[in-house]
Formats: sequence, C-alpha cells, structure tokens
Amino acid sequence: MTHLNRRHVLTGVSAFTGLAAMSGAGCINISTQDFPQRQPGDWTLGFQNTSGPFLGTNQINRVKGRIPKGLRGDFYRNGPAIRHRGNTRVQHWFDGDGMVQKFSLGEDRISHKGRIVETEKYLTDKEAGRITSNGFGTSVDNPTPPTSADSANQANTSIIKVGDDLLALWEGGSAYRVDLETLETKGVKSWAEGMPAMPFSAHPKVEANGTIWNFGQDAFGKRLFIYKISPSGDFQGLSEIADVPGGLMHDFCMTDKHLIFMLPSLRASKQGVDYLSCFTWMPSEAQRVVVVEKNDLSKRRDFELPPGLQFHFGNAYEEKNGDIRFSFCTTEPEFLLTGLKEVLLERVPAPAKGRVTQAVLRMNGRAEITSEISQMGDHEFPQFNQNYTGQFARYLYTVGQNHMDRPLQSAILRHDIETGDVQSFDYGKTAFAEEHLFIPRPSSTDEDDGWLIGTVLDFAKGSTQLNILDAQHISDGPLAVFDLPYVLPLGFHGTWVGRRA
Repeated sequence: MTHLNRRHVLTGVSAFTGLAAMSGAGCINISTQDFPQRQPGDWTLGFQNTSGPFLGTNQINRVKGRIPKGLRGDFYRNGPAIRHRGNTRVQHWFDGDGMVQKFSLGEDRISHKGRIVETEKYLTDKEAGRITSNGFGTSVDNPTPPTSADSANQANTSIIKVGDDLLALWEGGSAYRVDLETLETKGVKSWAEGMPAMPFSAHPKVEANGTIWNFGQDAFGKRLFIYKISPSGDFQGLSEIADVPGGLMHDFCMTDKHLIFMLPSLRASKQGVDYLSCFTWMPSEAQRVVVVEKNDLSKRRDFELPPGLQFHFGNAYEEKNGDIRFSFCTTEPEFLLTGLKEVLLERVPAPAKGRVTQAVLRMNGRAEITSEISQMGDHEFPQFNQNYTGQFARYLYTVGQNHMDRPLQSAILRHDIETGDVQSFDYGKTAFAEEHLFIPRPSSTDEDDGWLIGTVLDFAKGSTQLNILDAQHISDGPLAVFDLPYVLPLGFHGTWVGRRA
C-alpha cells in the first residue's frame, strides 16, 4: 500500500482509463433512422432520449394514498438520458449522458425536477451534433482522441451528498458537482491539488459516523486507489493498493473494520474499441477477494471464490471469531457483454440468471459460497437499512421477476436472510421496476421499520411513477403512488437526503 503523490496520481489516470488499450479500429456507427422516438405500449420507451435537458413540475399527480408521516426529504436519482445525437446512438445500456432527478417530498405533495449533467463530454457532443467519443460499451466512427478520463465522463451512474455538494458519479473519472436545489452543474469535483480526472467509483460507502470510503480502479495496472473522506466532505487521503487482478469491478462492501473488494473473472486483457471490449471472460479463473483493514490499509488478506461476475453488493459484517460474511447479486457475463447491447438494438435478450448470493471469508484463509437464492428471476440493485452498514442485517431488498417478451425486472422483493423467506410485489408485465431505497422510520429501533421508495416505468401507460411501500409488508403493494406527466429514461442508482417532518 502506497500513499500517493502527484506522480503516482497522474500515472494512475492514464492507466485506469485504458487509453492505451482502446483503439479506433473497427468502430461502428448506428444510425438513429431505424430507432424513432417510441410511443406508449413499446418497452423500448425507457431507452430513448429524455424529452428535454430540463424537466420539472411543482406537483406530481397523486394516484393513490398519502405520503407517510415521517417521510420528508429529497429522493435523488441518476441515469443515462441522452442515448442518441445526430445520426449516432449509444450501443450499451451503461452509456449515455447522465441526468439527475430530484423528487421533493413535502407534507401533502411531491415535486420533481430533472437536469442533464453538463459534463465536458456532453458539451463537446452537443456542439458537434453527434456522439464524439467511445464509451463503456459504445464505439463510434472517427472518435475524438481522449485527453483524460473526463473527456469520456458521462456522470450517469449514481448520486451522493458529500458535505455541501451533490456528486453525480460515473467511475472512470471525476465526480461532478451538482447544486442540491437547482441541479445545475457546478463542475468537476477536485479532492486535492494534483488529482485531475481520477477514477472515483459510483458506490461510496458511509460509516455510522458519516466517514466515507470509496475506490477507483486501474484495471490495466492492477491497482486500486482508496479514498477516505470526512463526514463534512473534507478529503482525508488517497492510498494505492498494488497487485490487484484487473477484474471489472463496480462496487465493494465494508464491515466496521475492513474494506472488501471482489475482482470478478472478467479480466482486462487486450486492446478494444471501447472499454468493455478490453475485457475477456475467463470461466476457469477464480474470483479474487482483497480485504484490507481500515485503520491500516497495508494489512491485507487475499481469498478466492469460484469463477463469477457481479455488479452490486448488499451488506457485510464480521462474526465474533473474525469470519467475514457478505452478500452480493451475481449476473451472467453474456448479459453484460451482449444482452445489454441487445437492449439498445431494441431486441429482447435472454433472461439473466441473477442470484442473491451469500459468502464467507474465514479466518483460516478459506472462502466459500454459503447460499444462493434464485426465486423470481434475475435479482439486482440490493438495498438494506443503511443504519446497519457493517453489522448483521437480516433483510435485503432487490428487484426481480423476468418476462420473456421484454428485458429487465418488474417486481420488488424482500429477502429474510435468517429464514430464507421471500416477500414480493409485482408491478406488472408492462412495468420496469427500478432500484428502491430503504428509508428507516425516524426514531424506530426495528431494522425493517421504514419505507421503500422507488420509480417504475409503465411503458403501456407511457408514464413514470414514484412508489412508496411499507418495507415490512411489501406484498400489500404501494402505500402511495404518484404519476409524473412525462417519461423518465430508465436509470440506475439514487440517494435519500432526509429532513425533519
């Protein structure tokens, strides 16, 4: 483990982005002439451009119920919202310029606004009238050579409040600062002098005292960069962990004492026309798990788990004997490599077989998968009561339920880790269920006492809805439903900023 200086940082930037590994050769161009703006009734409605760079309404139509007492605050989300420009179109669901959404929950109404994050890439593409650079899974004719990671930064994956800043996150480059109220873009977040365009993951983890941990990955240089940020948002340090296999890593988890990084069997290995094509699926290659101590990042343990791939983690905790247990959602490599490209070609990919998986890292150096849950199809976007971060949490919430005639999921599920019971609510065959956050009821001491809040796109009705469910009784369906007057493109991750009721 090395504490970084300016030279280390600048070396890490070019290595992470894979600029040397990405080539312009063989790029393809997809015309938007074959992909007109879709109308209600078509499942591709959620993968089109936003209707404008700014959206807003002072009051969303209430379809059912009331906002629960105690649920007051702002629900932010982020996701790709511009997928085609001129005669060019992105070719993977993970690509597209980010748009931040804000739902403000008051006593008797909810307002909404959405705004495109005006990144360097967005402004360059807007001026050129086309998509100018290759992306995560997108290649274009005559791409503009990248000058840094931020020249391809789409700020489209997640959102978090850090100090007085709202940060729109990608993971190949800098976080972008966004105004908490207006959602106007305030520029790139610079953590310290001499740290330009550093990779900053889309899934920071927050301790009970507000301390923030995050990572950036240099898959080609086999390194991780570890960030530590104070509860007030002050930068407290950046460290390097070397000799980390270059598996395509999106998320991590932590206990009270340790950070846990899992490197899947999709490894950086070659040149490619976009970032994803630089990776090769290695079905016989074990997943590597790297565990470091928070108080001394040089103290490291390595483990191996069976070959696999995952995007997102649930919680992690340590038993009295020192064993570490954690949960994650597996996925199939074909879904990432080809399935999420098929979606942008408006084809229905084969359903993925995502599982809620539990694993243990034992003090004797052995690691093993202890359980897998495959009920109700592909599981993704795991959530839990964040007050239990780093401790045992009994309940995990995911989306699930596949349909053969359309991609992605339509249901929200509650998993009881102790009993194995699964409770669910299905929004229907014409609904895309997006990530639902768990919001604990103020002053409650019960882990599952709170609400789930999340968006659903009903493509048959041509509307996006905001739903609020009782987290203890999700099979009863939403307590309240609010219907937006416009469609929001399908996004990824969100955050909750509460306020006193």
